[in-house]
Amino acid sequence: MSLATIWGYNLTEDAATFADLLTEPEFDELTAGKYTGDRRTAAEIKAASDAIRNYCGWHVYPEAACSLTERLLHGDGRTKRVCRDLMVQLPAKFVTAVSSVLIDGIAYTDIDFERSGILRVFDVPALSRKSLVVVDYKAGIPDALMASVKELVAHRVTHALASPNGVTSEAAGGVSITYNAAWVNSARASALPDDDKEVLAPYRIQGVF
Repeated sequence: MSLATIWGYNLTEDAATFADLLTEPEFDELTAGKYTGDRRTAAEIKAASDAIRNYCGWHVYPEAACSLTERLLHGDGRTKRVCRDLMVQLPAKFVTAVSSVLIDGIAYTDIDFERSGILRVFDVPALSRKSLVVVDYKAGIPDALMASVKELVAHRVTHALASPNGVTSEAAGGVSITYNAAWVNSARASALPDDDKEVLAPYRIQGVF
């Protein structure tokens, strides 16, 4: 079953949904079990995972088989002619394989690609603006490089679980606490402050041609 993503490509393996970027046992380990049993945890992990994927512009993790279909006429600027070659910017980082390139139904095997998602198809004849480019590839961050992303998810979830749930001030007896507005507004697991975005910079799609 193919799963359409909101980033312009499909996952072609059997997938009904995306796996979260962090599991609950991993969260418990990273937080020394402080929030074990909190029923909000799963929802907050999903919210943080979705926010990171939306910011990065692709599914990030785990590695999966993907398929990009790009029509030159209505494309998203992911293709560019360079002399006789066709450059394609795949919507992914950490591309590990390109298994198939079809242009107007014709297979091209003389190709080169970079892990950053740049694909070059050599000796492509003149194309119509209606030409269709289909690329099957694999992409996703390996487990060994996920530590910083998982830590970021855990930080966002911890921040959400420990937040005052939108309350700007609290009082107990003679003690009154007023929360900083910026802190309250960034307490959602789906909020990504600037320092989080700096951590995610290497994983983010930087744009198209």
